[in-house]
Amino acid sequence: MKMNLPNRLTLIRFLLAFVTVILMVLPWNNMGVNIVMIPTTGFSVVDLICCFFFIIASITDAVDGHIARSRNLVTDFGKFMDPLADKFLVNASLIVLAVVKSSMLPAIVVVLFIGRDLAVDGLRFLAASKGEVIAANKWGKAKTIAQMIAIPFIFLNGFPFNYILGEYTFIIPLIFICIALALSLISGGIYIYTGRKFIIGENKR
Repeated sequence: MKMNLPNRLTLIRFLLAFVTVILMVLPWNNMGVNIVMIPTTGFSVVDLICCFFFIIASITDAVDGHIARSRNLVTDFGKFMDPLADKFLVNASLIVLAVVKSSMLPAIVVVLFIGRDLAVDGLRFLAASKGEVIAANKWGKAKTIAQMIAIPFIFLNGFPFNYILGEYTFIIPLIFICIALALSLISGGIYIYTGRKFIIGENKR
């Protein structure tokens, strides 16, 4: 199958997300690699590289959809892979960060994010099985944007707020991620309310 530009960008997003996860979880010390901390910043070279990859991948999320719509390059492959790539990028990053930077990202927050996504995806699948589509709402889009803003701060251990807050730097990334979580739960609630007929069934007369 010949890949158009939007679909290539989607695959690049998958690749960048995968590489980011690998870089974060590799046991560098056991491999004899000394990870260099960048002076005064509070983050390492690996943190910076992963943050850069995440930002580039997030940009492809905005670009590929715009190109596909403006150039009439929307494909079934893109419709399937684009949201999958988005979720893989965000959720994989959240899971890894909850493990390696737990002080800035409590595991319960990640559980709620993923639980919400599973509920919404399940509801959409149920609606699709009945020939209907539950459209994305503005709260869901705002949630994704908020996540993509919050996650880079976690990669960089709260930089540049460490210069102001010192040991309390974790507060800022936590605030950002809690805003994203609030938007996530609100959008999830709206999806469920909108599609409640698919869950409880319509009354038959």
